[in-house]
Amino acid sequence: MTSPALRTPDQILRAALEKELAARDFYADLAHRCHVDFVKELLLQLQIEEEKHAALIRKALARLGP
Repeated sequence: MTSPALRTPDQILRAALEKELAARDFYADLAHRCHVDFVKELLLQLQIEEEKHAALIRKALARLGP
């Protein structure tokens, strides 16, 4: 699979946002299916961290404008 060329800050940030959201959803899914408490807590913390990253990227995108 070939990725499209990322040439502008907007394209780069949108691609990064997609990756962060995919990682967030990945950790959320694993946490939902996990039955080991301390592992589940770790996965939920990782999910939160990925959402924080996504929020930072959204702010950067907002600064770039429409």
